[in-house]
Amino acid sequence: MTQFKKTKLAAAVLAASVAAPASAATWSAGDWEVSYTGTINLFYNQLDNSAVANGNSAHLNQGLLPAFHTMKAVSPTVNGLTGTAQISFAPDSSQSKVTGQNKTGEAIDMREVFFNVDGSFGTISVGRTLSLFQRGSILNDMTLFGVGAMTGIDGGGTSLGRIAFGYTYAEFQTRFAWKSPDMGGLSLEVGVFDPNEGSGGNTATFQTDIPQLQMEANYTSSFDGGSIALWAGGVYQEMEGRSAGAFTTTGDVTTQAINVGINANMGPIGVVASMYDGEALGAIRVADTNSYTCTSNFCTEADADGYYIQGTYTMNGKTKIGLSYGESNQDAPVLAQTNDTQNAAANISNELVTLGVYHDVNSWLKVVAEYNDQSGQFGKISNMSVGGFIFW
Repeated sequence: MTQFKKTKLAAAVLAASVAAPASAATWSAGDWEVSYTGTINLFYNQLDNSAVANGNSAHLNQGLLPAFHTMKAVSPTVNGLTGTAQISFAPDSSQSKVTGQNKTGEAIDMREVFFNVDGSFGTISVGRTLSLFQRGSILNDMTLFGVGAMTGIDGGGTSLGRIAFGYTYAEFQTRFAWKSPDMGGLSLEVGVFDPNEGSGGNTATFQTDIPQLQMEANYTSSFDGGSIALWAGGVYQEMEGRSAGAFTTTGDVTTQAINVGINANMGPIGVVASMYDGEALGAIRVADTNSYTCTSNFCTEADADGYYIQGTYTMNGKTKIGLSYGESNQDAPVLAQTNDTQNAAANISNELVTLGVYHDVNSWLKVVAEYNDQSGQFGKISNMSVGGFIFW
């Protein structure tokens, strides 16, 4: 068993926060148990954007994960109910090379503020944490502990991993959710979420008067020398046009998509495969403004799909070597030529190849080396990166 299995990802409460190692700080506050855990990472990146003249960059940047600082409190069990409260904030360990002291890339992101109530009925979860759709895809992606794709060669903030290069981001969203009890390895989680209304101009054109719906089903099983995990999820959301904002439309935008995946392990060999298909998704986030096109009286959703496949080999229980390929595609919708179109959806075709080595030095230190080669909407970028994580 690798030492970092003691610091495994806790899929139910994070999209990238890391669970406490065995030596995490834990203490009692009355009948409650309180813990403080976290992680920090940084990578040296040697980047080359071949689509840009003189597009080379030596850049120190965090990877797909920011730093995480997590406070967690667990109640005593009373009348069959156990409560859990968690707050996680995520500072950046790097900055943009081109904004000086404007602090771009040095922000603090309050990613998790939620509580759970567990009982014989399962778990009710309230607040903001990792969403369900595509959660399995990002948590099983080896670039979660690496860099993956980049949006540019000089910017700050986190990298993309395989976001927009194999899956749409499972964001940290506000929701009410219910998770079933374990049923022989099978569990189901469903939730109502605060809807997305795009990320760019003219978002006041739409109203979302019903919540976004998400679900994910998981099945896990182990056998002699191996294990298998399966997941399947979906998302549904409606946006209705209204008379407001710089552009007015009476059209509607419906986001709907599915995602399925598998993580199979036999001895030192691991294989992950994941795919999604839907419409009005956006390459990076659900219902983004580049995922639909509208005129004054109707809207057309863009079709989108993507997948990634990953193979790993673990040596001595400590060193994982992985190779993965993935892509995300979006087809611009056909729309009558008018002068009042907004949020014009474009054809997108993103591809990423990743070769990575992830070595657990001990229970609290991980070192990583990756080579990433990407093409698509952010340019043709190759990147050799080396760095690491500390966990507590």
